[in-house]
Order: sequence, then C-alpha cells, then structure tokens
Amino acid sequence: MSDKHIPVIDFESCNLTKDECSHDELTKVGKQLVEGFSGIGFVYLKNYGITDSDVQDMHKLTEKFFLNPMEEKSRYCMKGGNNFGWIPNKTENATFNPNMPCDYKEAFNINSESFQREKSAWPDDIAPGFSHGVMEFMERARKLSLRILHALAIGMGLKDEYFFHKYHNKMHTKENNSTLKTAYYLPITEPLLPGQVRCGEHADTSSVTLVFQDSVGGLQKHRVIVKEGEEMDKKLRRSLIYFAICDNDVYVDKPLEYKDENLNERGEPDRQYLTTEDWLAKKLKQLWPDEKK
Repeated sequence: MSDKHIPVIDFESCNLTKDECSHDELTKVGKQLVEGFSGIGFVYLKNYGITDSDVQDMHKLTEKFFLNPMEEKSRYCMKGGNNFGWIPNKTENATFNPNMPCDYKEAFNINSESFQREKSAWPDDIAPGFSHGVMEFMERARKLSLRILHALAIGMGLKDEYFFHKYHNKMHTKENNSTLKTAYYLPITEPLLPGQVRCGEHADTSSVTLVFQDSVGGLQKHRVIVKEGEEMDKKLRRSLIYFAICDNDVYVDKPLEYKDENLNERGEPDRQYLTTEDWLAKKLKQLWPDEKK
C-alpha cells in the first residue's frame, strides 16, 4: 500500500477545542471521511485537537513503565484475557495466524473497564502518573472518535446523525471494551524468526482506530516491517493506538470464521449474530495464543 494515496483531512473546523461544530462543517468533513473510508480505507487527520506534544508526553509517560526491569513489569502482566496489563515481548500475535511468529514488541493495554479499576491495579508505583495520564488521554481519544462518527453519519446521509453514538454511548465503562494500546517496539538486537515483524498484518475489531505515531510516519512504517539491512527499522519505535469499539451488548453479523454450517430452507447459511463482547473475546483468544489463564 502506498501512503501517498491516503487522503489528508483538515479537521480544524471540528476539532476537540470546539464544544460544538456547525452542521455544514460536519457535512464537509464527513463527506471527505466517507470518500477516504470507502476508497483506500484510511485517512490522515490534521489539526484534530491533540498535538504532537501531547502524543510525545504520552510516549514519555508510558516509557517510564517499559524501562523497568522484567520482574517489576511482570507484576502487571495481562491475565485472564481481561485486556488490561502488560504484554511481554514475543507473546502477541497480531496476525491471528497460529503459523506466524508472535510480534517483536511489548505493549500495555488499557480497556474501558480500567476507569473503574482500583488504583492498586495500575503501575503507578513504578511509573508515576501513569493512570492519570493514560485516562486523560483516553478520554480525549474517546471524544475525537465520537466526533469522527458524528461527521461520518452526516457524510453518509443517515437520517439520524447520532446513529453511531447510540452504539458507543457506554465507552469507558464496564459495558464497553474500547481500548488504548501503548506499543513499545524494542530495538532489534537478535536474529528474527522467519516472517517475524514488530506488528503483524491484521484487521482491527473496532469501529474507529486512531493511530498516534512517533516521528516516523507512514501506514506501512507503523507496521514496522523489518527489512534486511535497513537499520532504521531496527531502532526503538513507539505508537499509541485507540480502538473505539461498540458497546458490549450490540449485536454484529457473525464473522465467517465463527459461522456454523447450518443452512436455511433455501440452502443458504442462516444469518448469525454475536454480541460485540463475545466476538471480541474470540478474537482476543487468538491474539494471545499462549496466555496462561
């Protein structure tokens, strides 16, 4: 995929500094979003209300955690598929393909339920200010996601311009699993396994995915493919990824890999549905194949 074909949308008129946006501005931006998403499937946003300095501050904050010794970080290791906690290097398989090696990266996931977690669950003792900074950033990402969904609904010409909001109105509660992933792509100091990269090719389970990159831009570069002889790709990389996900009780069409073989009277597969919560649970089980419950 060539990054030069990804459209750049100026979000200045609808950014987070504005409490309200005019319908005309939302329509203008929304039509650009529809064109980008229905074409290449991705867009770049600029002037959206979260600055490069804000993102760099988050990188510095999360790095406080990642620079700790393994034994300290292991106290906050993700357990039981709850989508909160530290993910050690070479334990996450973003491709969902059991035949591919796990990614060469560490990460820390923070899901919506984390806003109700006890303070003791957070690694503030080894990364001071972690919980406050992360939740503050997530809240801004939530508002940006909803602003994007609002503009998108108008751009699509939906009768109800808040259609998407109805299915994302429990974000940052126990009834929704929207998540911030803080990815820490370690410097590569050892030979990689055949086909191993630092972020495997994948499809997200979110309605909107916001990717806040480091100083190295480009969609393919975000995947941090490691090419033979390219030393730049072997250095430390960081990114923040916010997944805006439908509320847990929303039903979605069951993906093909989970459909049963039952056919209806016309010999066609019956339409089958999963709640967002059940669908996500299945995907997370594939994402961390070696996780010990």
